[in-house]
Amino acid sequence: MNLLEYKKLIDKQPIHIATVNKANNPNLSVASDVIVLDDDKILISVNEMTNTQNNIEYNENVVLTAFNKEWVGIRLFGKAKYYTEGKYYDMCMNNFFSNGEVTVFGATKPKGAMVITVERVEEYK
Repeated sequence: MNLLEYKKLIDKQPIHIATVNKANNPNLSVASDVIVLDDDKILISVNEMTNTQNNIEYNENVVLTAFNKEWVGIRLFGKAKYYTEGKYYDMCMNNFFSNGEVTVFGATKPKGAMVITVERVEEYK
C-alpha cells in the first residue's frame, strides 16, 4: 500500500474518524490538521476530539474517510496510537501551529498527536 498516492486527498483536508467506545457506541469526529507521513502512516493533530482520544485508548481500531468535492474518495482501516509528547507531538506543533495558528475552537497548540497505521484502503467513486 502507498498512502503517498492519496496525499492530495488527505493532507490538510477534512477527514472523518470513526471509533467505538467501551459500550460499543460509535463516535464520529472530523479533523483537518492531517498529513500523510509515509506509505502507511497518517498524522492527526488532536486539538479537541476527547471522545476519539478516549476510545482509541480502549480500542485502537479506526476507520477514516477522505473525499474530494466530486465525492471521489477513500476509506482507510487501521490502528491508532495517541501521543502527548515526543516526535509526533512535535511534528503536529511544527506543521499546524508554527505560525501562531488558532483553531476554530481556540486551540493554540495540540492536545496530542494521533498516528494511524493504515492496514487497508478502499477507494470509492
